[in-house]
Amino acid sequence: MIVRIKVSFSAGEPVILPIHYNYIIQSFIYKNLSEEFSEFLHSQGFKLGSRSFKLFTFSRLLGQFEILNDNKIKICPPFELIVSSPVERFIKDFATSLLRNNNFNLAGQRIEIDGISVLSELNKEKCKDSLFIKMLSPLVVYKTYLDDKGCKKTHYFNPREDEFALLVRENLRKKARLLNIDNPESFKLEIEPAFKLDQKYCKIVKYKETIIKGWMGIYKLSADFPLLKIAYDTGLGSKNSQGFGCFEIL
Repeated sequence: MIVRIKVSFSAGEPVILPIHYNYIIQSFIYKNLSEEFSEFLHSQGFKLGSRSFKLFTFSRLLGQFEILNDNKIKICPPFELIVSSPVERFIKDFATSLLRNNNFNLAGQRIEIDGISVLSELNKEKCKDSLFIKMLSPLVVYKTYLDDKGCKKTHYFNPREDEFALLVRENLRKKARLLNIDNPESFKLEIEPAFKLDQKYCKIVKYKETIIKGWMGIYKLSADFPLLKIAYDTGLGSKNSQGFGCFEIL
């Protein structure tokens, strides 16, 4: 089953985007799904109790770029995007749409599809020991609570806080239940940063009107294979469908 693809783009000139471009890429993905499936994901998603999961993730745009003074980014073609999902219909829908059409744009700028590569699934035999992973989009771990005045607050955890690994593991167990994996509570996962905690790895992203804090970097990941595969397919942490939690194995 195909769970991850890499889309290669070209353009006649550099593409200028807002530096916070997650919503633009997410919209591009939704636009290139069948109308029925796109509407299902956007308005409903896959339900687990009161929670809704979209079950896909994507990387940042990968390529040469330059940060401009006016809070924009200039991306020089060619560049790439990795998209991943355990839902076969999602990947097939998206790839088929890209192959059939030839009129694409990002923020009103014409781009072309140079190719679509199918990336390998995880090899269980090679994933028995600890792995090192590199985030391709920020890893977001948070908890929402009410303060003393009854106001809703959100705390974003950094990779050194104790609850960071706990919440990553619990999030994956929920996805496992949604994907009908037996006894997900028995699966173990440990994650720890393999880098010195530095603010350069902390990324503040504005998604619509919401400020989100996530972390890039390299991590040591030890997990039972079912959880590792779910992490690879759906993304680590929260807000995956908004462009967070996508990683590659080093």
